[in-house]
Amino acid sequence: MTDVALADLTASTRVADGGQGTVFRLADPPGMMLKLYHPGLAVLSEELGRLIETGRGELRAVPVAWPSGRVFDGGRCVGLLMPEVPARFATSLAGRRRLLELQFLLYPRRAMWADLALPDAAQRRRIAAAYVELFQALHSGEVVVGDVSMRNLLWTLVGGPSVFAIDCDGFRLAGRPPAVRPAGTAGWVDPAGPSEATVDTDRYKLALVTLRVLLGDHAVTPEDVCQKESLRRRLDPDLVALARYAALPGRRPPPECWLGGLGNA
Repeated sequence: MTDVALADLTASTRVADGGQGTVFRLADPPGMMLKLYHPGLAVLSEELGRLIETGRGELRAVPVAWPSGRVFDGGRCVGLLMPEVPARFATSLAGRRRLLELQFLLYPRRAMWADLALPDAAQRRRIAAAYVELFQALHSGEVVVGDVSMRNLLWTLVGGPSVFAIDCDGFRLAGRPPAVRPAGTAGWVDPAGPSEATVDTDRYKLALVTLRVLLGDHAVTPEDVCQKESLRRRLDPDLVALARYAALPGRRPPPECWLGGLGNA
């Protein structure tokens, strides 16, 4: 595990501000980012260390921005190091760099997105399958995603439809607490879920991701698919059946079932 002192780091550019902290691009080493937590945010440094070690094992090839080191100041963990998002998961909109967040796939095209290349139906299916494969890989390594939102899941068409996940310090090992407690994102919570994220709540959120990508709808739920024939007509029968099970806590389909429904796209 890599532990570094905050005083030994030189940040060159502030990249983003979020609810948990501020992200900076480091001057050295190149390609690395610093997430500096807001003062007062509780950090379980041992759990962060476990997550870092997990990302260096069999899951190192999973397309996520795995934390790669802890940052300490005055004996307290105040941040983490992580790799920069690959360039193909970003674009330029209205003259500034923007990450290709999931939200671009879930709303009607807006005027400022005029130059953004959006996927066709077949490419959406492949992107949905790539998200399913991401969850499948993490779950096989006993990692629970927890917080899922339109901001922490990325996609691209460059080099073929692909996906990437950020804000991975909110992940946790199954049965263990997260290093940093994520806030549940409105519209992306399990309506029947426990307060703690589990594999079952992850499966519900994977159903949300899959259905929303396929239908281009930021708010559709498995329950909606069960109730509305207009939605069912837009999905393959196998996917409708999976949506019905996704609405049932404890019976939600694992990722491999969604891959089957998507035809291993």
